[in-house]
Order: sequence, then C-alpha cells, then structure tokens
Amino acid sequence: MRSFTQHILLPGLAPLSVVALYFTPVSAIDCRTRGLLALVIVLLALIVGIGIGIRGLHARLRGMPVSGWRIAAICILLLPALLILGPLG
Repeated sequence: MRSFTQHILLPGLAPLSVVALYFTPVSAIDCRTRGLLALVIVLLALIVGIGIGIRGLHARLRGMPVSGWRIAAICILLLPALLILGPLG
C-alpha cells in the first residue's frame, strides 16, 4: 500500500489540481492567477518527473523492482503538461 500511495496517489494530485483550477470560477480566482498557478504546477510536476526518471533509471540498472512504480509515477506526472497543452489549453 505504501508504494501505491507514494507512486500513484501523491503524483495524482498534480493532474487533479490542474483540473480543479480549470473548473474554478473566475470570480474566485482571476484568470492570470489561475494561469500562473497552473504553470507552476506543471513545471513542478515535470521537474519531479525528471528526478523520478533519473532515480528510476538507476533502480533499473541495479535491478530493483521499484522501477516499475517509478515509471507509472512519471506517466502520471506528465499528465498536467498534456492537459495544459491539449484539452484544457
């Protein structure tokens, strides 16, 4: 359960927060602030994804079984960037 929480649920907060920003009304947060928050979330998710990718490659070279979980985390952390570039952009 710890691996699931660490590699699936926690990275899943990034795409959920981007979608939540998309559905936030303009009267609550203005457009510029929502855009900047989305940009910060996407950049942080990409930076963390790159870091997890580097650690995942090291784990794969050492033959550790946790590298599969890290690949799943990378895919989840790429979702905010794809959401901003695609359907929510």
